Amino acid sequence: MWTIKNFLSQQWDAIIASVIASMAMYFLTIHSGIGLSPDSIAYSSSAGNIKDHFALLDFNGLPLVDFPAGYPFFLAMFYAITGIIPIAFAPFLNSLLYVGVILLSGIIMDGFTQTTRGYRIMILSILATSPCLWEVYSMLWSETLFLFLAMLFFLQWKQYVQNHSYKDLLLLAVITAIAFATRFAGITILATGLALILFDGSVPFWKKIKQGSLYFVIGISLVALNLYRNQLITDTAAGVREKALRSVVDNLLDIGSVLGEWLPFLSNHKAIGAGVFLLLVVVAKLGYIFRILQQQFYHKIATAINLYLLVYAVFIVGVSSISRFEILSSRLLSPIYIPLILVATAWILPMMKNQTKFIRRGILIVGMGLFIFCMKNQYKLNAANWEGIAFAGIPGYSEDQWTLSPMIQHINQHKDSIKGPVYSDAPGGLYHLTGIRSLPLPHNEILKEQNELLAHKNLIVVWFTDGINHDLIDMPFIQKYKAPAAIRTFSDGFIYYFKDKDSSTVTIH
Repeated sequence: MWTIKNFLSQQWDAIIASVIASMAMYFLTIHSGIGLSPDSIAYSSSAGNIKDHFALLDFNGLPLVDFPAGYPFFLAMFYAITGIIPIAFAPFLNSLLYVGVILLSGIIMDGFTQTTRGYRIMILSILATSPCLWEVYSMLWSETLFLFLAMLFFLQWKQYVQNHSYKDLLLLAVITAIAFATRFAGITILATGLALILFDGSVPFWKKIKQGSLYFVIGISLVALNLYRNQLITDTAAGVREKALRSVVDNLLDIGSVLGEWLPFLSNHKAIGAGVFLLLVVVAKLGYIFRILQQQFYHKIATAINLYLLVYAVFIVGVSSISRFEILSSRLLSPIYIPLILVATAWILPMMKNQTKFIRRGILIVGMGLFIFCMKNQYKLNAANWEGIAFAGIPGYSEDQWTLSPMIQHINQHKDSIKGPVYSDAPGGLYHLTGIRSLPLPHNEILKEQNELLAHKNLIVVWFTDGINHDLIDMPFIQKYKAPAAIRTFSDGFIYYFKDKDSSTVTIH
């Protein structure tokens, strides 16, 4: 029977880790608030429009289609309850989600075949001081909710396999549906759940088909409605998606670089890091296959973790090799940060069980050495990041570099001069800091967007030096067709006032 006393006695180490994580979030956001990226402004402005008008629109009043609707609705819910705008409320909300992830991790480790208090303390210490998790939870990003839902999914699957009841299946499906509507990468949770159901040898075939079908329908329901709405009003299901520029090998090397940040002994060794990643994926695959063949182990929580790591790894490498992505970063790989650590370490204690005392001591010494090395590396990374954050804030639109921008200050003092069609290479930052709505500059490969810009007789371009995106057109492109009537120059950017070179309207074919 669950009681507060039992929970405290079992999870005191996770509670201490949660306090450490919460304190980290407080200090990281104390200077300038939550970290803000272009995604963050889209999320927060959409949440405001949902709360005020029940309309999924961004800061320009345009339909939000590049991102699923789940996270904006999540923010809007707390906005409606508290009356505090998402950007101001986010440090507290993110701390709650971070605490949730750590507590759920502690409960998950209790479900391992073998665990010890020492193992738990080491893993929880890593999670509470992780540069990867600190980065995610110090930003207004949908990963903050997605990571929590992924951990909740593992625990609910463990609950479901106790008796394979429809009540537990429905809850598992609802968690999956919310995760899928939070990030499109939630398809990995859906695929993991389906495979877990279909390969469960303890369930009769027809019940398996019925439960798998029900899980699938509920799991895709929210995102299907979201995509249908997008297609209906914009003719695109998920916005403009360009072809990938990076190959599978490039993406694996990017992952290797990220692992070099997560695992200190791989630092600056991309190729080796990529090899370690592939090795861990193979370990996860073999672990899952073993549990399919040995069904007496199938209902262990490690089964779901192994499979999820495998599915997400295949997904992220595959989709980033097909569709245009930013370079695979710690943020994009954060959903498998905890599963990867657990897959890499959970086998050690069971393996030690049948070893001699000498070998067990040797493994413990090596394990402690690696733990100390890891914590030392995390301390160095966090200290280096803190050096800048303490004085200037978290990198992004809440950083001093943006909030104290000379160009932003000029625009706020002379808003009457920024009238008419406005474009920017950082429209989210411009809106957040000045309230001025602007359109993003067109993509290099999309003629329709370019022609829409050139159709304007006159236009203004607010160009931030730190907002440069090489996927978008630049100033020389615009100057081929339009003449700058005036240029205001600042230390951090330019304001261009363009007019047509002649009276005719330009169209690119």
